[in-house]
Amino acid sequence: MGIFDKLIEANLQGQRSDIRSVLEASPMFDAEAKAIDGRKIKFGDKWFADFASCNYLGFDLDNEIIESIEPALKKWGVHPSWCRLVASPSLYVQAEELLANLIGAEETLILPTVTLIHIGVIPAMMGNDGIMFLDKQAHMTMYEAAKMARDSGAKLKSFNHGDMNQLETLLRENKDNRKKMILVDGAYSMTGNYADIPTLSKLAAQYDAIVYVDDAHGWGVVGERPDANLPYGYKGNGVVRHFDWNYDNVLYLGGLSKAYSSLAAFISCSPNLKSFFKAYATPYDLSGPCPTASLQSLIAALAVNESRGDSLRKKLYRLTDRAIKGLRGLGFYIDNDTNFPIVSVWIGDTEHLVKASQILWDNGILITLAPYPMVRRGDETLRITITASNEEDEVDNLISAFSQIRDYLNKQKAPLTPLAAKAGG
Repeated sequence: MGIFDKLIEANLQGQRSDIRSVLEASPMFDAEAKAIDGRKIKFGDKWFADFASCNYLGFDLDNEIIESIEPALKKWGVHPSWCRLVASPSLYVQAEELLANLIGAEETLILPTVTLIHIGVIPAMMGNDGIMFLDKQAHMTMYEAAKMARDSGAKLKSFNHGDMNQLETLLRENKDNRKKMILVDGAYSMTGNYADIPTLSKLAAQYDAIVYVDDAHGWGVVGERPDANLPYGYKGNGVVRHFDWNYDNVLYLGGLSKAYSSLAAFISCSPNLKSFFKAYATPYDLSGPCPTASLQSLIAALAVNESRGDSLRKKLYRLTDRAIKGLRGLGFYIDNDTNFPIVSVWIGDTEHLVKASQILWDNGILITLAPYPMVRRGDETLRITITASNEEDEVDNLISAFSQIRDYLNKQKAPLTPLAAKAGG
């Protein structure tokens, strides 16, 4: 046995060995895509309806955006290979100004990914003596960045999702620490539910703390002035604006790889804070830059968003509402009170999850599996993501395939909801 095989064997007893088992058992993991046609995706010789993409607005397929890229490539080349500390194409500056204007912040700073912003900004803000309060349902990448800060001497405390009383207790116990930061998602990546930004911000203000909001999924979908005509809100300018809130003690992070289909992410900041990030957030000088195509596609997408974004969000809401109502009508449990286009159908058991994925695969449907330990044991789900490029007949076929999953679960006498699972236990 070689050294690498020995290393693998030594790690196989860890939690993530369960993921490897599911990977080997389900066709829904690690599939090689051969082609796409709209929101259809080809595996082998068969076409599938894609409900695993996070390109919520369909900007990845938009011809106006695609056609804008070649001139930028001819001007800047395919890759501006300086680190940002050395030089930045003017595309960066243009995009940062447009983003700041859209979200209503003084400035924004762009780096290639949400994860890079986390591992740059969180340790920089906390130093070797700050304290972080992490929502237990916040994205794993924030937790990884918080651990990096902890390794440098900062403290990390977690609180139960939505438990403001517990959070306040932690803030009160650490009120004398001069560097305090609350870490939450904007739109949560498994439910699509929104963080209560006003309540968090008001609570933070009482204890001189910052609220750090990772809105990787919400950006581009959720926006200002929600009403009956468009419950998501308008402009897609983020969960802070959705609540008509401000950035006085809020650091807002928007991910551009989801709704904007671009390899980029940004964080709100003041001019002084932007200067601080440039000096202290290590990915600004140690990571590679965004590709030219990503920067140009972002700029073009911002123009498309201004002209057509709200009509895309209306379609997206309609499709998501159709899917949720249809799936709930079959008896499935979905924790989603916003109709955000993340629809996680509770299964609650890995073996049933694998079988359900096979049923969907046989029906030509691609979704995302969430087995343990990606989620807590007993919370295993089939995660559906809907985009404005999907169509009503695809949603109807999705619901029809789930009726087969329901029939399978009924034959196994398996519960369809967490409440039924607890009652059965």
